Order: sequence, then structure tokens, then C-alpha cells
Amino acid sequence: MLRRKRGVALFLFVVTGAIVGGMIGDALQASQFFGENTKFLIQRYEVFSVPPATLDFYVMKISAGFDFRPNLVSILGMIIALFILDRI
Repeated sequence: MLRRKRGVALFLFVVTGAIVGGMIGDALQASQFFGENTKFLIQRYEVFSVPPATLDFYVMKISAGFDFRPNLVSILGMIIALFILDRI
């Protein structure tokens, strides 16, 4: 039971770190605080992609797909989240 809770906490921390890091990366891109030096930080790297699949039930359509394209700042956010989780 404790191992399962630890796994859920790990997943939530990593996802939260990726989201916060991605938001910081987008803010850096919008503000251009460091000028052109932020290009390598905000460049997205496609790790994997599942194209959307559509189910047509004639009454409704359901589409689902998955795309994982982190930037360097979101990867850094995931690493920081793992470090914080280790300290807790």
C-alpha cells in the first residue's frame, strides 16, 4: 500500500514539475528576458506521439491522442520535482 502511494506521489510530482517547467519556458519565450539566448531552452523535443484516433458512434464522436514534447525547462522542472520528492 505504501509503495503504491509512493508511486502515485512520484507520478504527480513529475507531471507537476513538467507542467510548471513548461509554463516557465513559455513565459521565457513570451518575455524574451534573455533575448535570443532562450531558444535552446524553449525548443521542444518530440519524445513520442500517438496520433488521434476517432470513434464514430453516429450520435457522437470521441477522439483521443497523446503527444509528449517537453522542452529543456520542463525537463529541468521534472528533475527539480524529483529532488524535492526525495527531500520529503
